[in-house]
Amino acid sequence: MAATACFLYLPQPARLGTAETGDAALGARVREAVGNEEGFRGLSVAFIDGERTTFAGLGDSGNPEHPSVGKDTIFEVGSIGKPMTGMLLASLADQKRIDLSTPLERLLPRDRFSDPALASATLTDLLTHRSGLALMPTGLDTSLREAELRLLGRDPYRGFTEQDLFTAAADASLGPPGTYVYSNFGMALAGQTAARLTGKPYDKLLKEELLDPLGMDHSQIVGRGEAIPPNSASGTKATGPAMDHWRASGFTPAGDLWSTSNDLAVFLRAVLAKTAPGARATDPLYPRGPDGAVGLGWNVSRTQGRSLVWHDGETGGFTSYVGMDPARGRGVVVLSNTDRPVDTIGRRLLGFDAASAAQEPPESSGFAAALTVVFSLCAGLLALWTSRHRGPGPASWIRMAIDVLFAAGLLALVWQLGSWLVVPPEVWGLGVFILAGGVWSARNHVAPRAGSDKAAGRPGGRWPLVRSTAVRVALLVLAAASLI
Repeated sequence: MAATACFLYLPQPARLGTAETGDAALGARVREAVGNEEGFRGLSVAFIDGERTTFAGLGDSGNPEHPSVGKDTIFEVGSIGKPMTGMLLASLADQKRIDLSTPLERLLPRDRFSDPALASATLTDLLTHRSGLALMPTGLDTSLREAELRLLGRDPYRGFTEQDLFTAAADASLGPPGTYVYSNFGMALAGQTAARLTGKPYDKLLKEELLDPLGMDHSQIVGRGEAIPPNSASGTKATGPAMDHWRASGFTPAGDLWSTSNDLAVFLRAVLAKTAPGARATDPLYPRGPDGAVGLGWNVSRTQGRSLVWHDGETGGFTSYVGMDPARGRGVVVLSNTDRPVDTIGRRLLGFDAASAAQEPPESSGFAAALTVVFSLCAGLLALWTSRHRGPGPASWIRMAIDVLFAAGLLALVWQLGSWLVVPPEVWGLGVFILAGGVWSARNHVAPRAGSDKAAGRPGGRWPLVRSTAVRVALLVLAAASLI
């Protein structure tokens, strides 16, 4: 039974498949840029070089109805929505429909902000991540949502409405304004403020002002309760577990867009040609570190003597990257249906970071890998130890059952959160065998005990069992916290 369980349920890290569509030469370049294919499942890539655009699809979409990856396969693109929000607001400002330099307290006179620094912040401050707002609103609910994302694969923004966003802003405390701090909170607040000022929902505003004018017909924001587009990829962790799709929420302006490499290539071509609405959003406005600047939602880096205009994105089971080399008229789109970053692939395709990727290991910390090994192997050791010291009587069986449940819970936890791009999945299988050995040993072994039969039947009474149960639950919680 243990062997069967190991064979069927070993962690299955993603790996880029051999299937390819589109331009074979670009596909070969993508594989060279990828290097180590562990942690990727499917990639949809567009490469712009002047007037010519080529496409390549590699691997598997995860959608059994449409397994091939092509230029029209739909991916969640996450924070690629941020530069679109920047361009949307820049276009509205060019039309004199909003003012990016007006403080929020004047744009939203009916709202009250507990921190005067936020009341005086402008839309430009929000779009350039200089308002002082943190990445996300603080609070226990945010922490629980993050834990649900990691443990259960759930969308952390589900049920979070536009009104919830403004309520969180009213109670927010800011860090030092004028300093670059990447903020989903700030970008979402900028987009939803524009929606309030125009009287249109953000998704409708984005479609009317940016997506439709550019002909991005396969780009959309999928609302709660709406059907998944039929040609959509399915997202997973790089280590294998499936993840829920992310749908529309109060944080949509920060990154709930779904799109294709074809649509995003259309988008980049228009940005490079400066014909896209709000294309001035790519202009660098403020520093973002020693070698970088930030525009309205766009990052601008200076590297190898050239400017790189870019943004990346990530949701629970998807990563994305768009980048442009304006001096050479080049652009790249890389979309993936796992959470392993694709920034390096995009940069290499553009001629940056040209060193070979062949020796690049999958992303993982040594500490996380060590915990994966320790938790996998130790999961059943306690049950094995208990089985060898089990006395007669029901209390011993109860103690054994507690240890088996603890081991099973720990194995399930490490299966979901373990660093299986680095640690061989067979380590988890060894943990299952240790647990099976403990159960088998308990079935066949009773250790001699001193004292009366009654004492042997109730070793230590009720409270030691309660105490040992509490200790094991605490250990599970600690293990989850350390892996998360």
